[in-house]
Amino acid sequence: MIFNSNYRFFFSFCISLNFIGYTQNDTIYLSDTIISSVRIVQQDENKLNYFYFDSIKKITSSIPVEEVQRIVYEDEKIEVFCDLIAKTKFLGTEQKIMINYGNRDSLWIDKKIYTLMSKDLKKYNSIIDALNYMGSEGWKTINTYSSSQNSYTIEHYILKKEIKK
Repeated sequence: MIFNSNYRFFFSFCISLNFIGYTQNDTIYLSDTIISSVRIVQQDENKLNYFYFDSIKKITSSIPVEEVQRIVYEDEKIEVFCDLIAKTKFLGTEQKIMINYGNRDSLWIDKKIYTLMSKDLKKYNSIIDALNYMGSEGWKTINTYSSSQNSYTIEHYILKKEIKK
């Protein structure tokens, strides 16, 4: 009798681990909500089916496709971009280094990373030092251009980094 109850417990435990092994962290973006930590199982022209675990219980749900703005799968690699900016006064030698990430989505990268990088960039007085720092963080330069404003020359370096969602 003891063997039988231990066996049932072990069997239930193995089934639970099996379900957990199939979970993913897919993310569904709706116009007013983000549904994360789900696994998308099927999509047709009318609805999107997904499941998630509430404790050990598997819950299946669906959403009308017209409500879905986009879907990001767990293993999907994405590219994030930034604009590294060097502002120099005409005939001056001192550069002010700034960075523009645009409207970033906190699901891609933790906000702390952006804050730390912005803080680290303030240490640099030249664009070359800042580019070397960004390169060491995995960013690659994809385009550059210059502009001028009042008595300042502004250099823009468009950088990208591939990350896993």
